[in-house]
Amino acid sequence: MRLLHRKQLILVATVAVALSGCRKKSTDATADDAAAAGNPPGASSSVPAGVDTRAAPKSGPRFAVKGLFSVINDEPGPRGKKIGYLRLGAVVERSDEPSGKADCPGGWYGVKPRGFACLDKDSTLDPEDPVIKAVPKVVDLTRPMPYAYGFVRAVLPLYLKVPNKQEQDASEFKLAEHLEWWAKDGLKANTPTVLFANDVNVDPMGVPHDEVKPTKNAMQMGQGELFGGSSDDDPIPWWLEGGRKIPNLAEFKVPDYAVFADRARRHTGLSFVGSFPTGEDSYNRRFAITWDMRLAPTSKVKPDGGSAFHGVAIGDTVKVPFAFVHDDGAKQYKIDGEKVRAYKKQLSVRAIVPLTGNKKTVDRRLYLETEDGKWVRAAQVNAVLPPEPMPPQAKKGEKWIDISITEQTLVLWEGSTPVYATVVSTGQDRLGDPKTTKSTVRGTFRVQSKHVTTTMDSNEGMGGGKVRDAEYGKTRRRGEGTFQLQDVPWVQYFKGNYALHGAYWHDVFGTPRSHGCVNLSPIDAHRVFFWTEPNLAQGWHGVYAKGEEGTVVIVRE
Repeated sequence: MRLLHRKQLILVATVAVALSGCRKKSTDATADDAAAAGNPPGASSSVPAGVDTRAAPKSGPRFAVKGLFSVINDEPGPRGKKIGYLRLGAVVERSDEPSGKADCPGGWYGVKPRGFACLDKDSTLDPEDPVIKAVPKVVDLTRPMPYAYGFVRAVLPLYLKVPNKQEQDASEFKLAEHLEWWAKDGLKANTPTVLFANDVNVDPMGVPHDEVKPTKNAMQMGQGELFGGSSDDDPIPWWLEGGRKIPNLAEFKVPDYAVFADRARRHTGLSFVGSFPTGEDSYNRRFAITWDMRLAPTSKVKPDGGSAFHGVAIGDTVKVPFAFVHDDGAKQYKIDGEKVRAYKKQLSVRAIVPLTGNKKTVDRRLYLETEDGKWVRAAQVNAVLPPEPMPPQAKKGEKWIDISITEQTLVLWEGSTPVYATVVSTGQDRLGDPKTTKSTVRGTFRVQSKHVTTTMDSNEGMGGGKVRDAEYGKTRRRGEGTFQLQDVPWVQYFKGNYALHGAYWHDVFGTPRSHGCVNLSPIDAHRVFFWTEPNLAQGWHGVYAKGEEGTVVIVRE
């Protein structure tokens, strides 16, 4: 996936994924008001581990972001190095006076908990600025999916105002045909039939707890909640009543009289911070608000919240070595000499099978022994095995991440103790040369930067997760074609443009499928993000590691 942002010169290769890696095409190396908006049922009120617990300031001098983002440097002036950034709507505590104005006429203000930000056209010292008041404070760091999400089912304009009938007719191809379909089948097509990532409870450490059920899951939500609203009847926001009262904030610039700013292609992944219904003058359509304050007609977007799959904590119940069952139809076997016989009972996909560590090859097939004396085919499972030899970090007691390309597994280690394991999707060309193929780079690295979300392109999106397009009667794959995937969550770069990140567009974890990055389920990506260093300060959307600060990432065969 590639990152695309007009301001790449400022945030350079931090939010991108290499051509042979995740193909970075993201526009936002930006940072959100990290006010954790509500905890999942059963969780404590604290923010996730790794987040500065200081709340967003309610009074005193404040620095706020009214553009897409604002960079934080370690010192004021052009010599300062980036240590993080704030996103649209972020409000943080600042110094009373600037510390110089070198290359920044508005002045470099110290921000909490550290660093300096330039007061420019994208920022303000007035927390009552109309843009700051308009931006919903809904990014949720306590949950696997920090926004509401959906996939575009038909090309749509991203409106800057609530469009009337005439404006919609002029902007949307075959709108009458689409609205006829929506009136007949739309709500059914937009009602989830599976659990989403946020339907799984996670505690303040990001550890999933399946035994704690949400009071309402995605299948029980109305359209308003599915698109980021608090109800199905949220009113039209004040800044849209009678016309738009704040400027166009999107990267795509248009004249002030324009009705919309750019279009979203089919299969694009969009993120939302709110939604509201309209009246007869606007065909009674519902519109969802994107993070950069544009409007998407929800009749052309299918809600989606990522896979509810997640890995397991390692401890008394689950111990290394073990395996996740990968293949549908996998069985256990009895091996007597060179004879292999299958037991009738099939194993459930992603079931956990305890292993002894013993291996045996029969008729060119590798088998792994289970704790009950049976055997499983190595090719049908993702085995969680300790690396041989153990790396120096284990002896030093450091945190480190172990990723096996052959097994498609990721394990979090604290010294010589494994604490969490899951299955991932690495580069689709497996053990090929990362310079010439879609393979994940191998070696020992450190986390270089962390981003709550970034926007990537779809070069990562091939295969997996077939979905039915009810409007046009065709079966498509999420991630087919070329388009953007907004706000990919929990991104951690560890080598150039190679990153660990959540993937909300597929559920084939345990199978290689990326362009080089390491795909995790949203729940697992969230768990890993708040376990690693460097920590993310309250209010920040991204942070950069200094020196040896980042957690070690080992990618091996």
